[in-house]
Amino acid sequence: MTGQPWSILRPHRIRWIECDLYAHANHTAYLTLFEDLRIEHWEKLTGAPPGYDRPSPVVAQIDVRYLRAAVFRDEVMLGVRCASFRRTSFVHEYAMMKEGQDLCTARIVCVVARQDTGEKVPIWGELRETLLAEGAIEG
Repeated sequence: MTGQPWSILRPHRIRWIECDLYAHANHTAYLTLFEDLRIEHWEKLTGAPPGYDRPSPVVAQIDVRYLRAAVFRDEVMLGVRCASFRRTSFVHEYAMMKEGQDLCTARIVCVVARQDTGEKVPIWGELRETLLAEGAIEG
């Protein structure tokens, strides 16, 4: 993972609904929490939520590392940042942390596409500049 600052860093308390019967956060809960961050970051970058009739991020690849269990009522921090981008895609890095230690990290490749046509959309100038300003690398 890159060492750049998190674009969004927010606290979260692990809820029972996110846990398995042993009170460990279920593996799907991490991805749902990261998805919430992805949507929040997209809105921050573009000023609008993803939508059917406009370019929006589509997940193309997910790589997750579960390092330590998060458990019911853990107070954690969730982070997202864009590590890099290319012509029509970008790489997000995510982390769930507790007391400064990573519990889970993920690297997710998203393609910018129109939902109504499936057409890939090149990252436009203003979005490119915003990603660079946040520390993302082009290429």
